Amino acid sequence: MNATTEKVFTILLVEDNGGDVEMFLRTVEDELPRQDGERVELVINATGEGGLKRLHEQQIDLVITDVRLPGMSGIEFVRQVQEFDRLIPIIVISWVDTVDTALDAVRHGAFDYVVKPFEKFNLAARIHRAMRMADIFATVRQKPQPRDVMPFKDLLGVSPGITGVKQAIQRVATVPTTTLIVGETGTGKELIAKAIHERSAERAGPFQIVDCTSFAEGTVESELFGHVRGAFTGAVSDRKGLIEAGSQGTVFLDEIGELPLGLQAKLLRVLEEGEVRAVGSSQQRKVSARFIAATNRNLMEKVKDGSFRKDLFFRLNVMVIHVPPLRERTEDIPFLARHFIQQFANEFGKYMDGINPSAITELVAYAWPGNVRELRNVIERAVMLAEGPEIGQAEIARILRSSNGEGEWEVFEDYLHLPYAKAKEKVLEEFNRRYLSFKLSNHDGNVKQAASEAGVPRSYFHEIMRRYLKDME
Repeated sequence: MNATTEKVFTILLVEDNGGDVEMFLRTVEDELPRQDGERVELVINATGEGGLKRLHEQQIDLVITDVRLPGMSGIEFVRQVQEFDRLIPIIVISWVDTVDTALDAVRHGAFDYVVKPFEKFNLAARIHRAMRMADIFATVRQKPQPRDVMPFKDLLGVSPGITGVKQAIQRVATVPTTTLIVGETGTGKELIAKAIHERSAERAGPFQIVDCTSFAEGTVESELFGHVRGAFTGAVSDRKGLIEAGSQGTVFLDEIGELPLGLQAKLLRVLEEGEVRAVGSSQQRKVSARFIAATNRNLMEKVKDGSFRKDLFFRLNVMVIHVPPLRERTEDIPFLARHFIQQFANEFGKYMDGINPSAITELVAYAWPGNVRELRNVIERAVMLAEGPEIGQAEIARILRSSNGEGEWEVFEDYLHLPYAKAKEKVLEEFNRRYLSFKLSNHDGNVKQAASEAGVPRSYFHEIMRRYLKDME
């Protein structure tokens, strides 16, 4: 590409430490990926005052500033950059002992912060993400988007964590960019992806879920990209892949960190070129879709150990939504619990008046390793086993103990002196209790999955739970 059409991305670095400046220069040169026809230019000022002067003199796309500066403080510099143009991303850098100050800068509008001493790959990843965000802001600047006021039906809560997630969804939905959702298992990543889809320009199209953990070995490529007749034994006709099936809509790549390394390059081509090639075909087919990926893994660590491609990581790590675990937003538990109580009361045809405050205390005190999904399963069991209109503390405590593998029953009572029929009844009762508890524990309290593994209908599983678990100590 010639100089007249070359895109120049200008980064303003405000830093008075020569060694750190040199590190930034090496990072930009050695680690930072570029888009086709893009040249990165780094301009440097040693003070906040000089940085502000530079902002008024030339086009700046991204600002990186140290917290400790001679003269004007880094926090004040961030504040004045925000007043000058709120759509310029700002990365704040600091030593470990000034992290609180860096976080304060983020609260005042900075996009991200990086802690010294720098690790080049981590630094490059953060700069690249901010660069792509600057591209998105440039689009917003040219064509303002209307504010989406669609209510959130399933993302319940009032905590700062869930409020931040909702705000991120609103921002992401208005721009056609790949999004990465990061969070522990059970935090609701699929619900977040669906909320983005429902607020996006692609909402009239399909919401195609691709679970990267669910494919049998040897079938992943065919499932993702499709195949043509005769491509392999059993391919009796052409078949469209899951990604192509999501064209004109949203493709949700769940647990992207589990995708085999050999297929990551092909997925990268889909994301960058919008093309798929079916197994056994020599033809590329166009795909137009919004892509959302989710993971419970640390992709940066997977890049370092060689199990995830660096270029795919950079392609995904642009718009990132971090979902906090339930134990970090305990103020949302009462809202979620009451919502699930009403949901399952309707499903089971029961009248439920609510949950006792002591039961809420029990829920809040629990660590929730399975997050919202585990809470949902606990409330399902509580509603199903409830004999009155209110769920109490004792019921919740019993369910949490059994879900956590605690509260094992004592060894069989001495039943040998009992009549045969009575002894058999006690043994069968103990067996059913242990068996049901084991299956439920294996599936984090999910009744449907426990019943499936047990090989019985869910309705029958419910019935034997009512019979054998309702009075469990």
